[in-house]
Amino acid sequence: MLLQVGARNLWGERPENVEIDTIVIHAMNASGVSSRFPFSLRKCVRILKDYDVSVHYIIDRKGRIYQLVPEEKMAWHAGISKMPYPDCRDSVNHFSIGIELIGSEEVPFEERQYQALNLLINDIKSRRRIKYILGHSEISTQELVDLGLRREAKWDPGKQFDWNKINR
Repeated sequence: MLLQVGARNLWGERPENVEIDTIVIHAMNASGVSSRFPFSLRKCVRILKDYDVSVHYIIDRKGRIYQLVPEEKMAWHAGISKMPYPDCRDSVNHFSIGIELIGSEEVPFEERQYQALNLLINDIKSRRRIKYILGHSEISTQELVDLGLRREAKWDPGKQFDWNKINR
């Protein structure tokens, strides 16, 4: 399902001849704006829009998958980023698909979210040659902060995310 996030497009064109070979898994919640409804899909999408950030897909707590940006377009999900060694490419948005899970560092993700994530990963893999499936924290690291390229390192998908439950 393509979910509309507003009047302006929150994506750009990918560089020519780039191969999409990476999936980046993120996690977010709306606890900063709504302590009563921290896992509200509507509030999370609003936060993305307000901060001019986007992802290709978002998976809610019930395991429903929403497409926010067409895969052919470049979503703005990775920010200043660099692939881990030995790859070391930067500008990860150029060659990746971003998937956001609604969750937090304190609350375990739902089994339905893992099931949906695996379905989505398998679907993407059936159409693309995916080499890497990484967390946002693996590409937006303290090293980039220390170099003065980022304001902060990213935590997501976080300590509650069970990497053993996904198809890498």
